[in-house]
Amino acid sequence: MRMRAVAGLRAWGGARAAAPGSTIARILLGAAFLAAAACGGGPAGPSDLPTPQPTPTPSPKAVVISIDGLRPDAFTTAAGASAPNIVGLSRRGAYTWSAQTIVPAMTLPAHSSMLSGVPPTVHGLTWDDWRPDKGCITVPTVFGIARAAGLRTVMVVGKEKFRQIEAPDTVSSFVLATGGDADVANQAIVQVQAGFDLMFVHFPDTDLTGHARGWMSAPYLAKVTEADHAVGRLLSALPPETTVILSADHGGHSNTHGLPMPEDMTIPWVIAGPRVSGGRELQRPVRTVDTAATALYVLGLSLPSNVSGIVVAEAFTPR
Repeated sequence: MRMRAVAGLRAWGGARAAAPGSTIARILLGAAFLAAAACGGGPAGPSDLPTPQPTPTPSPKAVVISIDGLRPDAFTTAAGASAPNIVGLSRRGAYTWSAQTIVPAMTLPAHSSMLSGVPPTVHGLTWDDWRPDKGCITVPTVFGIARAAGLRTVMVVGKEKFRQIEAPDTVSSFVLATGGDADVANQAIVQVQAGFDLMFVHFPDTDLTGHARGWMSAPYLAKVTEADHAVGRLLSALPPETTVILSADHGGHSNTHGLPMPEDMTIPWVIAGPRVSGGRELQRPVRTVDTAATALYVLGLSLPSNVSGIVVAEAFTPR
């Protein structure tokens, strides 16, 4: 009996030590495979592997930046301010330093045209201060059209008068930043992190310094450099699918603006983004009313057909 037990142990040990290619090893491995498969633990076959899914293309986003009272020659002339972020944006995209604003070249009327695509004779906001008794703009704006399409719209501004452009149910988030350009940049970055589809950002300090110290004065040029720095901070926070349009509402002369003269009417206009041609100086005339149509075009939307503004198509590469 003892001898039969020892012989059995030897036979079991021999099976364990069988060479990988032996008949016994193949039988043992086959049994193990069947047992594992029966428990759902077998090796995955080609049909069991998950099908790779393509990474979805991010939806386009648009940001309109306005530097209140910015004259192009404030940073494009040898004696002008340092504005590496604005100039860098123009080199990455398309630009003109001779775009034209509306008459009267004033903050509220001009921004109303910039964001609606129509002149003051149509949108009706011909005054330049916050007048809640007059109500809000009544013509369609980029915000209303984008919001109706289910997009998140944001305004971050440095002057309360912009409430006049915030028509009901058109702006998802309205932020009044009272601490100047640096505060505007801070609040805009917060909104970027919260998520947006269309954002308008208004930097007020250049205009305020022009009124206080004079357009093209040393304090004015210093403020242009500070505005450029604030713009740079915002640009660095934007996701790569963002198209940026940077412009101004008007220029200025002496300590004022609003007249039909080149110093007041000439503004910068820069666009950069995924579908924009790089380093292209625009040849066709650009007007501030074209900003609205172009921003909506980036989002796949459009203004009503009876507006004055048109898409600056020259800036874009062919689809």
